[in-house]
Amino acid sequence: MEFIPELKVVAGGVELGAAVFKALLAIEVSGSFKRAAALAGVPYATLWNLVARAERAFGVRLVEASRRGGTRLTDRGREVLRAYMAEAAGRGIILGLTDFIYAGSHDPVVEEALRGHEAYFVGSMQGFLLVAAGLAHFGGVHLGDNLSFTAAYGPHLCLVGGFYREIGVAARRPVGRLRDLAEMRLVNRSPGAGTRVRIDRLLEELGVPPGEAPGYFNVARTHEEAAAKVAAGEGDYTVTCRYAAEKYGLHFIKLADEEFDFVCRPEACRKTVEFVKSLRLGPGYAAKKNMAEIICRGR
Repeated sequence: MEFIPELKVVAGGVELGAAVFKALLAIEVSGSFKRAAALAGVPYATLWNLVARAERAFGVRLVEASRRGGTRLTDRGREVLRAYMAEAAGRGIILGLTDFIYAGSHDPVVEEALRGHEAYFVGSMQGFLLVAAGLAHFGGVHLGDNLSFTAAYGPHLCLVGGFYREIGVAARRPVGRLRDLAEMRLVNRSPGAGTRVRIDRLLEELGVPPGEAPGYFNVARTHEEAAAKVAAGEGDYTVTCRYAAEKYGLHFIKLADEEFDFVCRPEACRKTVEFVKSLRLGPGYAAKKNMAEIICRGR
């Protein structure tokens, strides 16, 4: 006997199950209805019906024709899929359509390289647990000493060297002193995210009990979502990477250079190395000396 958990979404009074989001993910990964139907393991007509049902429920287009031919998700479709996948993965549920699944911390450069992949941005800790449990193949982590953490809590896993990224306070207006943040509205990150831990430490240094900080429960799932919320006036500041802060025209105060590495299952090492080599690091990033090198201390 086997029990399979499933997360369902209610939109427009309609209950949508995992089959709908598997259909959207299949389109996102494959880029066409025909290939998506094969990937999802359903007839072509069934895939159409699943997408049509979801579009009626949300009241918007989730899928559109691609300029390069084929089919792709709309911005809203990608937003809906990403929200479902993050919530599902947080509950230990993975759609599992592909053979190289990412679960871990969010980073804009990593996200760009993951287009066309099955990716769950759930924070360093949850991602680490999903990889350790065999539900995902690799994921980005920033857990302080990533190598020691992996050796202690995932000795059956490997670590692939990544990069440094600048992390700091991103605000709509210049901040003269960090203690001025105590009275400003925060855009926070999800529980389990490494940046959430950094935010809590910053608030403690400012003498503000984390749960009492203005805006503490205004949560964004990714660096770019957090920066976008601040830029739109939904908060006064957040903690994010320089890349996201500059993209949205925010004032940036550097706090640290953060080590971002990739934990992976041994059988996924080769693909993880290839993925890391494909990353295009921009301003606010620097390659580590051991970038794309495999480290397996616990093996």
